Amino acid sequence: MSSNESGVDEPVSNQSALAKLLCGNVVHDGGDIDEVLSHLSASIDNVVEELVTLESLSDKQISLFAPFLGRSILELGCTALIARLDPFRVLLLRECQKRPNYQIDKRNNSSISWKGDVLAEKVSEPWADKSLQNPTRALLGDYYKTLIWFANFDKLLDAIEDVRGDEWIDNLRIKTFDRFYHETFTDFSSVYSELSKGIHNERVIPLSSALDRETTQRLIETTIRNIATLGLFVSVVSHAVNKLDIQVAIAAYKEIQEMGVF
Repeated sequence: MSSNESGVDEPVSNQSALAKLLCGNVVHDGGDIDEVLSHLSASIDNVVEELVTLESLSDKQISLFAPFLGRSILELGCTALIARLDPFRVLLLRECQKRPNYQIDKRNNSSISWKGDVLAEKVSEPWADKSLQNPTRALLGDYYKTLIWFANFDKLLDAIEDVRGDEWIDNLRIKTFDRFYHETFTDFSSVYSELSKGIHNERVIPLSSALDRETTQRLIETTIRNIATLGLFVSVVSHAVNKLDIQVAIAAYKEIQEMGVF
């Protein structure tokens, strides 16, 4: 349902908890950015449906399919968070993809890239005038680190202060900002690299020797925990598009932990 009788857009009701946390309560026909988030939400839901079936697969099937699903969640989730924190970036991409000369068979400069839009090289003097000529807008880059994550970290801790019995939140509550950021950056870097090795056919030894059931379970859990934590974080960022009420976000965060992957 896209709107009620009064003409006010209503949220889609069948989102998974992960899609809700990453995309917010998406609506149909709500505008350009809502169209993007609606598509990303549906794509995340599709991947989640497959993730919860992993437990029933053979070890060989898990080695084959799980890396693709894990990296899909990582990329879709990061794109959704970028859309909510920096809508211009994704609207630019949307406009390029709509144009008749957009080529789907080549790498386009407008595309979301892991190195550039999610991770970026450290800026040695971020506030020097020369650095600000073309500042990185990477999700885990130096400017986001200061202006988004550090600026709102205490607000996040205040929001979860009274939450009890949630393992991920208990773990998050004891971290300093520096520890949180370092661990998040490190986890994003490592899981992307490890999952990618399961997708690209570069190995000349059996894939299952590197991506056995236990290893794959760890990678998927690390991926979901980290992307979900950033989704929870965005719920306290004042300028975020489609921001969830923090109690709704906390409930979704808890539900994700009970999703039953593996």
